[in-house]
Amino acid sequence: LAHGLERKLFDVGRVCTVLDGKTMRLGISKDLPHDVQGRAENLGRSSHVAKLLNDSGLICFASFVAPTEESRQHAVSVIGKDNCYLIYLNPPLETCKLRDPSGLYTAAETAESADIPGISFPYEAPQTAALELDTAALSIDECIDQVIKLMRSENIV
Repeated sequence: LAHGLERKLFDVGRVCTVLDGKTMRLGISKDLPHDVQGRAENLGRSSHVAKLLNDSGLICFASFVAPTEESRQHAVSVIGKDNCYLIYLNPPLETCKLRDPSGLYTAAETAESADIPGISFPYEAPQTAALELDTAALSIDECIDQVIKLMRSENIV
């Protein structure tokens, strides 16, 4: 979704980028574990990067698993509530398992990993989100359209 949004907005002349958890863990956050605390710290570091990107004039689509309300609220406080819109992707767990591009759920089922939100530790649904998308029921294009509609309503694009 984040990369689709980036492409669509880039095609109409908007300067934007994607910041995602997997990429962050290849560099800035490679020293962190994949447990609750490590995920929170990764999100915290990433929030500072997103703020720097926003301050430079870029629209930053930050794509992260943020399993706790506390970590999400910290991200909002770093980026700023006027520049941070929480989009909650909410497919059923079975859909996550079917799509599993990184093999996380398969690893969890074979006990190779015990650090999967919603499986080995709780995932707290956001208390407040600007938009909630059931990505099992909506196509990627429908999701992109919903996010762009939100961005237009907030005068971002």
